[in-house]
Amino acid sequence: MLGDKMSLANSWRRCIGVAIATGLSFASVPGHAQEQFAHPPSYTFDAGPGLGELETSAAFAGYFFDQSGAGNGSTVGNYSTGFRVNAWEVEVARPVNMGNIWGFGIQAAEYQDINLGLNAPKTVNDNRFQTGPIRSAYFALAPAPGFKLSVGQLDSLEGFESVFPWNNPSMLRTAVNPGQNSDSKGVELDYANGPYAGSLMFSDGYDTNVFNYFTWLGTAKFDANNELSVYGGTHFGSTGPDAFAYGEGGMPSGGPFGVGGQHQLAVVNSTMIGAWYTWRYGNLSVIPELQYQFTPALRRYAADTSGGVSDDIPGYTSAFVAALFGIYRIPNTHFSISGWVNYGTSNGTGPQDVWFAAPNQKLVGLAIAPAWKYNPVYVRLNFGYAHLLNLGTPISGYGSTGTQRNTVIGTLEFGLVF
Repeated sequence: MLGDKMSLANSWRRCIGVAIATGLSFASVPGHAQEQFAHPPSYTFDAGPGLGELETSAAFAGYFFDQSGAGNGSTVGNYSTGFRVNAWEVEVARPVNMGNIWGFGIQAAEYQDINLGLNAPKTVNDNRFQTGPIRSAYFALAPAPGFKLSVGQLDSLEGFESVFPWNNPSMLRTAVNPGQNSDSKGVELDYANGPYAGSLMFSDGYDTNVFNYFTWLGTAKFDANNELSVYGGTHFGSTGPDAFAYGEGGMPSGGPFGVGGQHQLAVVNSTMIGAWYTWRYGNLSVIPELQYQFTPALRRYAADTSGGVSDDIPGYTSAFVAALFGIYRIPNTHFSISGWVNYGTSNGTGPQDVWFAAPNQKLVGLAIAPAWKYNPVYVRLNFGYAHLLNLGTPISGYGSTGTQRNTVIGTLEFGLVF
């Protein structure tokens, strides 16, 4: 459950994404995307009467990796070395702007992210969404100045990090991200006025086909160097264990392949609150982020099991994560260096309370990522270290027995943007 965060508040993040790697976005992405700094203009073409000028672009990323702590019982998988395709996307859009009161966007994409210390390197697949490789598809209307209404499969509003590696300080992501939403089917209203912007969305959070999820994002830009974004999400009612959960193995048929069978019942019924702050000084950006996510007891499905997993959430369960990102663009060069540190803690009482890789897991981690970018090409080295302060209950760690507390990974990442 990984969220792509594309907001008016995120222009600085998109600048960072291009500086350390490269990226792809449209001013017409649902709700609130902005062009990335120094990003080559998207290719435009005349689609004829009725449609007018459209924008199109694409991107691809892959990586070689070498990691410690791999094994049959390891959270980070069986392979110590290998190559993986990380992400790709292709998008066509008609932007909503001063000349267009209506627009649309269609994005085909696949991605497999490494949340440091929490999952194995994997190659992209097309079963993340019920729509297969179609990640987003929406219609947008600007009914009044400052307002935009979007309907369809939309990007989520939560958090700083993106599902696409070229938008992030490192392709290794923090523990903030695993519990967040990604694209959902719904309705979104965006408003922008001067330094303030806000978005509200009602959707089937986590692509479950259960329409009971409400999310919001608010941004205040105090000046050119200081910006605050606050976000949240909550459910009304409950989502059952047979609902589809996008991700590896999720299927619309539910049962052992639904959120219950994937140990995600607490996540899709959670309430989330978070914020990040951006401070810039010349070529340096520093971004702290906090997120708290919780789910009250859910005994409605106590008598059910999904794929051998109990669907009972007997008590209050939660997760808290703090992260600090840093990005420095080396002046007058094509080089940059970025990194982050994070701390996460969770508590739970059953197999559905899996916020990281196991109930009651606690961890710390850090990543550093020097990069080179020139026009459509980027190359980036990513180094990461994760340490489990608590292996969880039942334990879920590293090594063939799953009991080791430390893992180190290095990746050589490369990508293209057209």
